[in-house]
Parts: sequence; structure tokens; C-alpha cells
Amino acid sequence: MINTIAIDGWPIEYVESGDPSRPPMVMLHGWAQDHRLFGRIEPYLAENYRVLRVNFRGHDAKLTDLGDFTARDLAGDVVALIERLGLRDVRLVSTSHGCWVNIDVHERLGAASLGRTVVIDWLMRPFEGFHRQIREGHEPETVVAARQSLFDEWTEGTDCLEVIDHVNREMTWFGERMWMRACREIERSYAEWGDPLRRMSALADRLRVLHVYSQPLDPGYRAYQEEFSREHPWFAPVHIPGQTHFPTLENPAAVAGAVRDFYA
Repeated sequence: MINTIAIDGWPIEYVESGDPSRPPMVMLHGWAQDHRLFGRIEPYLAENYRVLRVNFRGHDAKLTDLGDFTARDLAGDVVALIERLGLRDVRLVSTSHGCWVNIDVHERLGAASLGRTVVIDWLMRPFEGFHRQIREGHEPETVVAARQSLFDEWTEGTDCLEVIDHVNREMTWFGERMWMRACREIERSYAEWGDPLRRMSALADRLRVLHVYSQPLDPGYRAYQEEFSREHPWFAPVHIPGQTHFPTLENPAAVAGAVRDFYA
């Protein structure tokens, strides 16, 4: 059952499972996604946690549109949800560019932050082709083509039906206006911080981070993260074998295992 709470006039949905007496785990999807992204991993985590799969503002079942909003607004909503539900020592798990929101939430929580968080499939070292897709994604004339290029890239070489359905049905459902907003906000985040490692480094004195990812397969990308981890022990990368950028759908048991080990 989907629960709804009103925050700043927006309906914020969340799907709850697991024992309410267990430690809370709040799961945050990326732009143009929703709680369904965590549908396959949720049963594994609900064995140990009170799991809340939150839908960002504008990502509810009715695609409520009360005007424009930013990634910072999403972070404010999550903090408000945590406070309204009286959650303590929250374990945050986020994916893709919802991870910018995750880190912002921890910064806002301050001393109330658990001091640990999990980010999944966050592009640590962006490349020029990615930046071009994002720039074209927030322009009305090129948004459709830019989105399709990402879809083709994400589904190439996979026969995982959950991934194909998520990309071609669920993500498309959010429409071009949300995609343009998403690309604008993603571009802003990279422009401000350069890359996610710099963003997380701003909280390195009080936040440990686990990065769970499958792609890109480039050995240099894996070596880049492992080298950073050796020099910055607050950051731990874990590679999960997979063909796509959606390990929560493709390999949920392995991702859940990594998350449980980190929070144990």
C-alpha cells in the first residue's frame, strides 16, 4: 500500500514494509524513477529493516505538477519526511543522481545523520559524451533524442526483462518536462561540484560511503575508485557483476548483501 504525506503542498508517497520496530531504511530513486526501482531488492532488506521506498515530489502516481522544483527541494522533502515520521538513525540508500539528494540530506541532518550512507550506480567520473547527453536533455528541441540515446545505451546487450521494462515503460512515463528538469539539475550538480567524489569529500569528516555499482565495465573506472578509496578510507567501492546500470533490478540479492554488510 502506498502512503502519502503532504510536504510543502506536494504529495510525497512512500511504500513501507518490514517490522516497524526495526531500524529505518529510506530508499531514494533517481530522476524519472519511483519506488518500483527497489521492488526486487526490498524483500531482502525488509528482513532486517523497516524499509520506506520514497517517491520524490512530482514522481507520485498522479505526476502532480505544482510548478518547477530543484534537487535541493527534493532533499528538503526527505528531511521533512524523516522528521514528520519521527525516524531516528536513518539508513539512506540512493541510486543514480538521486545520490546528490542523499548527500544533501546528510548535510542538512548534521548531528542527526547516522554517519553512513549507500549510493548505487552513481557516475563518479563523467565523460564528455555524458555531459553532451545531459545538455541536450534539457533542451526542448533535443530532449527526445537525448533521452532515447540514454535508453539505448542502458538496455544494450541485456535480456533482463526487469531492466528493459523499467527503462522503456516506467522511465518514459514521466514525460519530457520531467526529463528536462532532471537534466538541468544533474548538469547543475556537476557544474558546482565537478564530480560526486568531491561532493562527498565535503562531508568526509563525518560520513562513510559505500558505492555499489556494476557499470561502466572499464577497468580504469574500477581502478580509479579503488585508488581513491586507498587514499580516502571513508569511501568504499563494491563492484557487483552485471550488464546494466541497474544492479537493484539485475542482481538484487548481491546488492542487498552489500548494503546489509555495510550497515551491520
